Amino acid sequence: MKNFQCRQCGQVLQSGSRPDSGRCPKGGSHTWDDLGEVGNKIYQCRQCGQVLQSMSRPDSGRCPRGGSHTWDDLGKVGNKNYQCRQCGLILQAESRPDSGRCPSGGSHTWDSL
Repeated sequence: MKNFQCRQCGQVLQSGSRPDSGRCPKGGSHTWDDLGEVGNKIYQCRQCGQVLQSMSRPDSGRCPRGGSHTWDDLGKVGNKNYQCRQCGLILQAESRPDSGRCPSGGSHTWDSL
């Protein structure tokens, strides 16, 4: 299973093979980038805020905000719930996620739920 992201609209899918191009809401067809294997680590792009579960640091691909993704490793997937006070992102992690860079500015500030 891999993570795929459309270069145009930013939609992310997990699939065993490259998704069909179909119709992209931004016009034309989806153009899918392979970002890597789905896994038990949590990553977030500093630019667009996209969160992925991946085996290792996802491919930089093309970020919908321009340029390439810049990924922060937030920790491992688990069964404890955490929410960032600033941006509202909720994660299920093994332990308190790393602070990384929050899309709302500064670093994430995690509360246990």
